[in-house]
Amino acid sequence: MPTPVMVNSRSPIPVQADRMNRIENRLARLDRQIASGEKFTEAAEDPAGAARAALLQRLQGRLTADEKAVNRAHDRLSMAETAIESGADAVLRARDLALTASNGTSSDETRRVILAEVQVLRQQLLDAANSRDEGGRYIFAGSRGGQAAYAADADGVIQWQGFAAAPGAEAVGIGTAATPSGPELFGDAATGAFARLQALEAALQEPDAELRATALNAVLEGLQPAYDRLVTGQARLGAGMARLAQESERIATARLNATEALTDVKGLDLTQAITEMEALKL
Repeated sequence: MPTPVMVNSRSPIPVQADRMNRIENRLARLDRQIASGEKFTEAAEDPAGAARAALLQRLQGRLTADEKAVNRAHDRLSMAETAIESGADAVLRARDLALTASNGTSSDETRRVILAEVQVLRQQLLDAANSRDEGGRYIFAGSRGGQAAYAADADGVIQWQGFAAAPGAEAVGIGTAATPSGPELFGDAATGAFARLQALEAALQEPDAELRATALNAVLEGLQPAYDRLVTGQARLGAGMARLAQESERIATARLNATEALTDVKGLDLTQAITEMEALKL
């Protein structure tokens, strides 16, 4: 009677089967890695790497949100800068016209022509003060951007209708990148730029030469600080835009570093993976 063959855990048959199973699992994993271009597709394949990758991906998401906030703030400041420049041009031109009218030799016809231009400049100033951003919100209305920053009251006086401060890039800690409020740029209803242009209109229509000269001199004194206020606002915007540019550069560098780190964690050496796969198939 033949002696029975006993197979146990030390037999070459289960050992070989176990080896083939490991090779098949490794081939399957390599196949997934090559298809995805990543070292692991499931957290269980590399728990430490998956945890590190998750942290880096969250960082990338936060940096992307910060970048969008900075870009929105930059666009808003850029539009504000254009509006302020238009307003400053209007005030500067009004001052030149006031000088012309105050020289003592201007005729009634000249003053009528000047008056017509001043009225256009006043509208230009109002349009600048009521500029909107890409989202349709009024730039100089502070936190009340859904309504016009300036409007005429029942007496025809241009009044600020905004409230508090305008939004900036607070999401990334740059509160100084907010646009100045309307009163900071255009002054108040009594002594601001609108009041000075209204006073210029009234002075041009004054029939008494002596009273007209006095009124025009007062207007000239008031227009200079009105212009200076707008120029100061431009400088403030310039500083804010420079700060945003620095922050944008910082974010870009941080995003690049995060991307490179994520590549180190998850990126697959394709040549090495294919070489290993071919070797396992032999």
